[in-house]
Amino acid sequence: MAVVIRLQRAGGRNKPFFRLVVADSRRARDGAFIERLGYYDPLPTPDVISIDHDRVEEWIRKGAKPSVSVQQLIRRSKLRALGVAAAEPKRKKGARGQAEAPAAAAVAEPVPESAPGEPESSEA
Repeated sequence: MAVVIRLQRAGGRNKPFFRLVVADSRRARDGAFIERLGYYDPLPTPDVISIDHDRVEEWIRKGAKPSVSVQQLIRRSKLRALGVAAAEPKRKKGARGQAEAPAAAAVAEPVPESAPGEPESSEA
């Protein structure tokens, strides 16, 4: 039996709420679980993360594998406990795999040929 630590979706439509659970990897995402270790609420600013780190470490020692999302949440939770500001989340990539540019940067203003304060010459 492969045991994983993963997120279990709760909450309503457009109002996500996640529980951090230990479950058999063969079970459905929102199915039966072994133990609840915490929760994650992404809606408020800043988001709310509550994790029982002692139990998480115990399950990892027993061989449970945390998912990628859970690893990131554990890391962010520990950083917040230490008072370290978390880094900015990564930007989503566009259709071609490139980071999307902000809308303001897409429109460039024309650069004047003369320096500011100098009268413009009208040589033709």
